[in-house]
Amino acid sequence: MPAPRILVVSPIPSHPADQGNSARIQAFGHQLKQRGTVADFFYYGMEGLTADQRTAMSGFWNRFHFMPSGALARPRFADCWGIDDWCPAELVEAVRKVWQEGRHDAVIVNYVWMSRVLTGIDGAVRILDTHDLFGDRHLVSRQTGLEPRWFFTTKAEEDRGFARADIVIGIQNEESAQIAGRFAGEVLTVGHAMTPHFLTEELPAEPPLMFGYLGSANPWNIRSIAAMDRQLVGLDLEWALAGTILRRNPVLLSNPVRLGVLPTVDQFYQQVRCVLNPMLGGTGLKIKTVEALAYGRATLGTRDAFVGLPVRHAAHGLETVEEMALLMREYRRSPALRQELLDASLELYLNYLAQVGDDYDRLVHRAGLPRALRAA
Repeated sequence: MPAPRILVVSPIPSHPADQGNSARIQAFGHQLKQRGTVADFFYYGMEGLTADQRTAMSGFWNRFHFMPSGALARPRFADCWGIDDWCPAELVEAVRKVWQEGRHDAVIVNYVWMSRVLTGIDGAVRILDTHDLFGDRHLVSRQTGLEPRWFFTTKAEEDRGFARADIVIGIQNEESAQIAGRFAGEVLTVGHAMTPHFLTEELPAEPPLMFGYLGSANPWNIRSIAAMDRQLVGLDLEWALAGTILRRNPVLLSNPVRLGVLPTVDQFYQQVRCVLNPMLGGTGLKIKTVEALAYGRATLGTRDAFVGLPVRHAAHGLETVEEMALLMREYRRSPALRQELLDASLELYLNYLAQVGDDYDRLVHRAGLPRALRAA
């Protein structure tokens, strides 16, 4: 059987991998290529495109296609977006032409609000990678006191997006189960695989900083570090903060070391021994947790920070941020706990990586089958 030809469509660039969704897309492409597929990329430029990005993506993918994004129209509904509000008809037609010219066996669209693209595909396997669930997301945000941001819609609209696909991908099993209850087609879980950097790179065994947090400026992250800050005040626990979250200039009374927006994530992991994720709420898979594990750093966090991962250690599923602060004190005091948590974090990632490898094997097999044979 010839190598499957796959077209990946995304409103988010794959390079640089400086935020969770870009890291997901880049890792997805890497896994497809590792399995012998011919992977092309169509970027609908909702985050712009620099010359360096064009060079990087053209070098990474078999073929790189770009279409500038247009201005967003008014929301279809009074309190949320319609499923197609961010995906114009011009984009559907542009992707259809690329698909026809490339004779792709499968088209993988990122995000349910880009599912309209799949309506222009007839003859290839239509795959939707959800990344997250967006149905009633605005209601969940408001219940936790957060103003809804980015895309949010109703569950009925989201279901309309699911129905356009032959296969819908959930990023972790809990979300896949929810999708399966709302979608009659095939649902696959495909996690987030990253190179196990602790096997391929030499990082300092005892970096200068004991604890650190790396994150973007989304509302869930800001809320979570604010909760951690309240618990750390007066505990004399030094911790570092890095990433685009610093562009929001958060007021933190525990006075973390501000490392800034670093050029590469490697520079963060070279300086930090134990990575923190005090995530409270949120959905999807926490890419920052997977990344910390892949870099071979001891990682501790809340239950929400580790959802979707095969955890075995108590530090990988703490119920509260208060428990996390107490464990940080014990971690600093106890060399035995430091080694125990490091070993547990490495074991967790290796188990997860094997699981995700199976996920991608299954996906590529399904994507390479003709639609009639796949259905049979």
